[in-house]
Amino acid sequence: MSYQNSSTVPKADFTLTLQDILNLKTDLFRNAKVKLVRHKDNRKEYRELIRGKSTLLEYQRQQSKEVFKGCDYIISFIGQESTKSLLFGIYKVNGIEKRENYFYYDLEQVHELDYLYDRVVIDWGASAITWHQWYDKQPKEIVQILPKGYLGSFPGLLNFVLDFDELEKLIENPDANQDWKNHLSSVNGVYMIWDTKTGNQYIGSAYGKDGVWQRWSEYVTSNHGGNKKLIELCAETGYHRNFRFSLLQSLPSNMDKKEVIAIESLLKQKLGTRVHGLNSN
Repeated sequence: MSYQNSSTVPKADFTLTLQDILNLKTDLFRNAKVKLVRHKDNRKEYRELIRGKSTLLEYQRQQSKEVFKGCDYIISFIGQESTKSLLFGIYKVNGIEKRENYFYYDLEQVHELDYLYDRVVIDWGASAITWHQWYDKQPKEIVQILPKGYLGSFPGLLNFVLDFDELEKLIENPDANQDWKNHLSSVNGVYMIWDTKTGNQYIGSAYGKDGVWQRWSEYVTSNHGGNKKLIELCAETGYHRNFRFSLLQSLPSNMDKKEVIAIESLLKQKLGTRVHGLNSN
């Protein structure tokens, strides 16, 4: 019995491209003129990029040249490290208007493919300097599909601020954010809630089973965590969306409840949140 030299056996190409997935999931792009667009900003973390999408979309609408002329759709990405690019939206081009020295595009998001946004990462390729390219001429390899509800890599216990929407996304998708859950559930701590509408602050503490993770989960469930002044604010529908969460001090999980509360009280005193903030005790 003879064996063929393995070095001469053709290797199967398992490369999966953006076009493979989109053409399988929708017929929108058949016989349509479509451009791929990449907005570069590798200075920001994943969460900052996603948070700034509304600003980026408005920026995308305004162009000094008719770069989307003749396009039926544009598929937009945020540039990450090297040539990686994160899909943040697909838009139907409904029209164009000339305004002073720029062109303003009427862009409508395609919601049929919402489940792919903020998840699909492609390799833009060697021509990264070319920020807009035709869809049917530039196959893009998919290098990663992020889990649904992913919030980004965990930056460290004292190195983040979460708005309420991000906290909600985090708590409701623990499997996609296992690092966040592992760290936040393994420590007690003193945290701050900042009301971005008024600038007022609330200082609270977390202790016991699952530490900070458990306490912040209560805010996602109730919006106010049972705190007197926050309950009053949340009587206004949707007010909790103004809240931002951060950890001021992480503490050992075995620290006694009285010690944690003593540190919380000291921070309330230092920051004046009883007199000018949202703490009632």
